[in-house]
Amino acid sequence: MTAFLIRRALSALPTLFGISVIAFLILGLLPSDPLLSWSPGAAAPSAEAMARARDALGPEPGPVARYADWGLGVLRGDLGRSRRDGRPVAEVIGEALPFTLVLNLCAVMAIYGLALPFGLLGAVRPASMTDRLGRWTLLALYTVPSFAAALVLQQIFAIRLRLLPLHGVSGPETLAGLAALADRLRHLVLPAACLALSGWAYVARYARAAFREALGQGFLAAARARGLSRRRALLHLAANTAVPLLTLLNAVIPGLAGGSVLVEQIFSWPGVGRLYLAAIEGRDTPVLLGLTLLSGTLVLAAQVAVDLLYAVAEPRLRATLIETPADVV
Repeated sequence: MTAFLIRRALSALPTLFGISVIAFLILGLLPSDPLLSWSPGAAAPSAEAMARARDALGPEPGPVARYADWGLGVLRGDLGRSRRDGRPVAEVIGEALPFTLVLNLCAVMAIYGLALPFGLLGAVRPASMTDRLGRWTLLALYTVPSFAAALVLQQIFAIRLRLLPLHGVSGPETLAGLAALADRLRHLVLPAACLALSGWAYVARYARAAFREALGQGFLAAARARGLSRRRALLHLAANTAVPLLTLLNAVIPGLAGGSVLVEQIFSWPGVGRLYLAAIEGRDTPVLLGLTLLSGTLVLAAQVAVDLLYAVAEPRLRATLIETPADVV
């Protein structure tokens, strides 16, 4: 296991390096003046003051020198300082990261918790009214933009029915214990549901096809022939399709990471996505670079986690995915 993790970490380094170079080059094209970014919202200084400040800073280094300086700082664990408030970038990102991780984890749980039973139902009862209606519903959900789904959910559940909060992380009242946890969960429902909609439709359609293929191979009949009940036989069928369904995580997780930017902004969720938009608006290049590097790292880490889940779901794959050649021999 340790050797596997070390190999995957080493193989990810060139990818992270390429991501950082591309991000650095693209962000270098943005019109940004560090002297103005240090004090956002303040009155523009005079030309004389700007000239004196630039003389004090000296000539700006070239892109290669700037990237080398930033890269060496990353190797030391220093991502630089935010141009907006002067705080370390790691501290700024660290405050927002837990909110995004919780939001994405709940979205993944909602996607698979609803998509797998829905896909199994459609596979067991193909061409039924429920199956046809479900397929059209999934297609509609897959094509609805996230911002439109967010506005509809807010209008129905927050404004008209008043069942859930409109935005934010917690209510204005001071709560503690289980009451505070329940309040946080209520605020989490709408953004997690909005983020999960398109992924739910995608996974459910794929799950239906995977279950249909498994049914065609006789898994269900073989399980029933061994004396299993219909319920246990369906669970056996789901277990046999676990590996292809886990593969979808490699597509779902990057989609959730991209969708978080818009969803967090609409629901005022203080996560990494909202921080990304604020950094773009404020031309905060150090924060943007840190967020880009973090996104690439999390996506690559998710791929490693999927490989580990492969080994858990299908032990026969453990030798090819995790164990070293020496271990296999």
